[in-house]
Amino acid sequence: MTVPAPFLRRRADTRGMMLVMLACLGVTATHFALRYDPQFLPRFAAYLALGAAIDLAYGLLRDGRPGCPLASTWVTVALLVLSVPARMPAWQVASGIFVAVFFGKRIVAPGALRVNPMLLGRLFMMIVFANSIQVWLAPDAEIDALSSATPLGLYAAEGETWPTLQLWLGEIRGDWEGIYAVLPGSPGEVMPLLALLCGLVLYVSGVSDWRAGTTFVLGFGAACLVLDMPLVHHMSAGSLLFTAVYIVSDPRSMPGSKAGRLIAGLLAGVLNAAIRRHGYLPEGVVPAVLAVNLLSPTLDRLAFAVRGRWLQRRQGKSE
Repeated sequence: MTVPAPFLRRRADTRGMMLVMLACLGVTATHFALRYDPQFLPRFAAYLALGAAIDLAYGLLRDGRPGCPLASTWVTVALLVLSVPARMPAWQVASGIFVAVFFGKRIVAPGALRVNPMLLGRLFMMIVFANSIQVWLAPDAEIDALSSATPLGLYAAEGETWPTLQLWLGEIRGDWEGIYAVLPGSPGEVMPLLALLCGLVLYVSGVSDWRAGTTFVLGFGAACLVLDMPLVHHMSAGSLLFTAVYIVSDPRSMPGSKAGRLIAGLLAGVLNAAIRRHGYLPEGVVPAVLAVNLLSPTLDRLAFAVRGRWLQRRQGKSE
């Protein structure tokens, strides 16, 4: 039996929770399709269908009968598709989906591998398709007339920041000095304001917890100040809020204890900023959050041990 995480404020209706999250991700995909690439929405739906097909095939191989696709599988697929270039070759995205769903979710027992399955699939894509996952193409062009760059890529290459208001409102288009065609990046990072609004919806509906996401942002911001990074730009560009809302809030791969979630979010934010500053990855979410995922059992043990000692001392004083 799977015990629901202690922070949840609604019944253990996992499927209902995942459907609410899927609806928010669907709004994000629709927003990107309407503003940037109309062809993205049918591809998004096709990838969701592929995830469901993998679930059905797994049920047939295991029990000889198809089962109902898991709502959490659709969420995993949606997160993966929204975190990679919209024009990435379909067979490569499909490979990442297979790794995320089959190896990250299906063939491991619950709790045996406490890593986010979407990040596992994306790590596979970063290793195997290292070039494709960094290629950003305009929707109406097969090749670039200019070198393309996301706002984070532009900063990494030239030290130039994109206007903050445009980042928050998703107005990321045009060129810089006639050298770079500035493109929005992955569909999930286009409009931080939309991610924030979806996060509020998930919290109010009792689906998501505020602790890990909040400390993730705070840890990231504090590390930016220490590392002398432009705070406002890095808080606005990239998938910082998308990660805070959908990824570090995952109850399966992050600690279940309240204190553990606070510490895990803080560590992930600091690591994310450090990787952006000193690593070769402009974003840095995948290694930062996966590293904290591996620490989740330890953080829970420490949190429960400290809590237990505190209760023992309190009981001793009362006696």
